[in-house]
Amino acid sequence: MPSDLNHWFDQLLSLQNPQLQVLVTCRQRPDWNLPHLMLTGELLELDARQLALRPDEFESLVSLLAPETDTASRENLWHQTGGWCAGVRLLSSSLLGPYLERELLSRLSDEQREVLYGLAHLSKASADLCEQLWEGQQGARVFKSLLDDQAFLFPIDNQPGWFRLVPAVAQALQSRFSGVPLNRLRLRACQLLSVLGQVDDAVEQALSADQPEVAANYMERLWLSWILSERHLDRFMDWRERIEPQLLQSSSRLIYLCAKALLFSGRLDEAEECLQRLGHFLPLPDPRRSQRLLANWQALYGTLHAMRGNPEPARLHCHAALRYLTAQDWLSVLLCHCTLARIAMKTGELNEAQVLLEHSLELARRQGSREAEVLVNTDRVRLLLLQGQLGLAQSLLRTELAQLTGSRTQPYPLLGRLMFLQGELLLQQGHTEEAEQVVQAGLLQVRDCCAPFVLNAYLLLSEIAARSHDAEKAHLLLYEAERRMHWGKIDSACYQGPIALQKARNQSREHGEDSDNSLVPRVAEVADYQDGLTPREVSVLKLLAEGMSVREVGHRLFISVNTVKTHAKNINVKLGACRRTQAINSAKAMGILA
Repeated sequence: MPSDLNHWFDQLLSLQNPQLQVLVTCRQRPDWNLPHLMLTGELLELDARQLALRPDEFESLVSLLAPETDTASRENLWHQTGGWCAGVRLLSSSLLGPYLERELLSRLSDEQREVLYGLAHLSKASADLCEQLWEGQQGARVFKSLLDDQAFLFPIDNQPGWFRLVPAVAQALQSRFSGVPLNRLRLRACQLLSVLGQVDDAVEQALSADQPEVAANYMERLWLSWILSERHLDRFMDWRERIEPQLLQSSSRLIYLCAKALLFSGRLDEAEECLQRLGHFLPLPDPRRSQRLLANWQALYGTLHAMRGNPEPARLHCHAALRYLTAQDWLSVLLCHCTLARIAMKTGELNEAQVLLEHSLELARRQGSREAEVLVNTDRVRLLLLQGQLGLAQSLLRTELAQLTGSRTQPYPLLGRLMFLQGELLLQQGHTEEAEQVVQAGLLQVRDCCAPFVLNAYLLLSEIAARSHDAEKAHLLLYEAERRMHWGKIDSACYQGPIALQKARNQSREHGEDSDNSLVPRVAEVADYQDGLTPREVSVLKLLAEGMSVREVGHRLFISVNTVKTHAKNINVKLGACRRTQAINSAKAMGILA
């Protein structure tokens, strides 16, 4: 803004006129006496984070500007702009480059532009990092000047002192710095990031500099719980595609990390192959280390069997692992407890599941792992639903959502998972429109995440479409769900059953055999127990289908009436039914009953 205009505004704001209100929108902070206004309580200043679009506002804007934009393109646009309103318009109309040249680059000095072009190739930056990367040019001072000049650097959630360029801006600037100088910068950044504790970003820079051996070396330094956070699972799976298999098989720790990532991604066959390679490192010279390695191996194998619907081997492996896991192996202990809890929920042993989940919650809190705590509470919400405590389930879910949402600006898959669960509860209560909005917002959080829990969103949206009597849309959503599972190379055990169940429900609706008050089908995910009925539940359902009463079924199977009722309740939940006749019809459609 010209200095004379700045002076005029400064005089205007100094007038003692209570009726005067000035609304100013600008990208750079103007040169006015704003501290004085702030002290007198006359200034309301909103920054870029506060002005950023919410997911629903973003959807409305894209629908207005480019209604033909498909889901994948919308997700990418959201990621690139992070809710930056002008960025959405500029990027969708290919005007971002000229805008940056006029509004930003033309105002910067040569040294500022040099640093900015380098930052466009880094996933994060801090004053300390810049000071060492550009040590002869007072990098910290230049970095701070870029922050002052509003050069599209935004703070990273929960990482004080670290900033990142808006992805769309970074991508637009990357072509201005390349070749040998860029490679030199990447390798230097790789070393410094590792020293500063940003090991995952060091891996990324090593791969970008075409140094896979260095990247594999840094990967060994990652915390085992790292994979639970942010979008780390996606990052790790991307690294696997860029690093030679022999490097990833060079140590037991790397193999364990790969097996865990594959397991959480639903790639069960590959996870099993990976686990088998751990045997090449046994026995170790130290018997205790051998015992620990074997116990961690069994913890993952127990989870693998549970995901394939084999509860007995899963239990055996988990219990065997728990005998030898140490305090250092807390994540494997938590994995075993959660796996056993899900099996207990599946078999109707709800008290046992509650005890296991309480132990898991305490362990996650003692380790200070917010992500692990959220995953455990996701299971606790489902347990509360099975116990008929809808109010407590809703309260727990609202608490977790409130803590995760905050001022977060980047997509967060864990938040998306919770939003899918919230959508499921809303749909159970008949709030169809609100449920669809929440699920769509959750999809923006997961973006292109390749994990089985993403299936939840498509099953819920298909259910919503079916309730709205839009059979074609319901079918297409299930097709898209299957496509996404194929694209993520996810094992069929994780999605075929739930998709078949939803297809059967949709067909029942088309023929008028279902009501809008029926429960939403529970969907399979890594953090959830399997949808298939146990042999005992199938036996109970067959006898109920023959017209037997609950008492008669108990007498035939030599079990109590309460046990029969528990099995019947679990059957209804798994088959997404609220009445016995609906459960029987769904079971027939799935081929469970002849």
